Amino acid sequence: MPYKHNESRRHKIKKSRYQVTNWHDYNNGLRRRGDFTIWFTEEAIAGWRPIKTGARGRPREYSDIAIETAGFIRQVFHLPLRQTEGFMNSPARVMNAGITIPDFSSIAKRSIVFPRHILSKAKEAGSIVIVDSTGLKVYGKDEWHQEKHNVPARRTWRRLHLVIVENHNVLACELTTPEVGDPTAVPDLLDQIDTPFDIFMGDGAYDGEPVYKAVLAKQSHVHVVVPPPRNAVCSDAGDTQRDQHIQTLAEQGRIAWQRKTGYNFRNYVELAMQRYKRIFGNTMKARALPQQKTEAWCSASALNRMTGLGMPVSIKI
Repeated sequence: MPYKHNESRRHKIKKSRYQVTNWHDYNNGLRRRGDFTIWFTEEAIAGWRPIKTGARGRPREYSDIAIETAGFIRQVFHLPLRQTEGFMNSPARVMNAGITIPDFSSIAKRSIVFPRHILSKAKEAGSIVIVDSTGLKVYGKDEWHQEKHNVPARRTWRRLHLVIVENHNVLACELTTPEVGDPTAVPDLLDQIDTPFDIFMGDGAYDGEPVYKAVLAKQSHVHVVVPPPRNAVCSDAGDTQRDQHIQTLAEQGRIAWQRKTGYNFRNYVELAMQRYKRIFGNTMKARALPQQKTEAWCSASALNRMTGLGMPVSIKI
């Protein structure tokens, strides 16, 4: 429910409590996140060298999966480039992998044109996709330095767009400059989705004809759940999905509209943003946009792998 709906009597409402019912499995999943074999896998070692194609010119020494593994380890364990190279030498030596580790400059250069495959697939057709965006810091003086020396922030940031499904997996990821708005990034996010879905959900920032057209052009049967503003008016035809939302809001109210459309599922993408920033931080390591895009993709892909290891199942008490 909207926070403002109960704002005047919020102090009288007890905070909801939840109990996790799968502590054993969830604890084991959290422990496995620190196991380097989850990120430095046997499959990655087997494909460490690129396949020879017979093309002219010097072949690459390391495959894309090797650079992808380095990106995973760097993001999960919060390491700079040189420390990433040193860290990867240890498991390669312990596992007797018989491979060499790419140096830090190779990791940085290959991250510019790193090919990104599909992040995740919905478990079944008819899934709900939820989209939202958040900001990530890039560089600049921190708050302590600003206050102590009375200097401006001069900080820049990037906008991270995520698409989440109901099983908490990240289905699509895009990193843009701050000038790119939420509706503008929707077509690029939809291009990354290759599974059918029934519901597209977003907050009020995605309200508008361009978003509806982009979603329905992707799949014509999709039900778009985006709350229109309070002063929204119906179109001349009066038969669009947005017109139905406006009429339901006017007749039954916003709370009834949320329950009818299942809009409360949008909390899943907020939880995904929270997990992303708690695990990987709210500051990017790379300085250039191409490497930052690769960094965001590696983080989102690693988040999916962590989700697959175990998620808490909670019930309200």
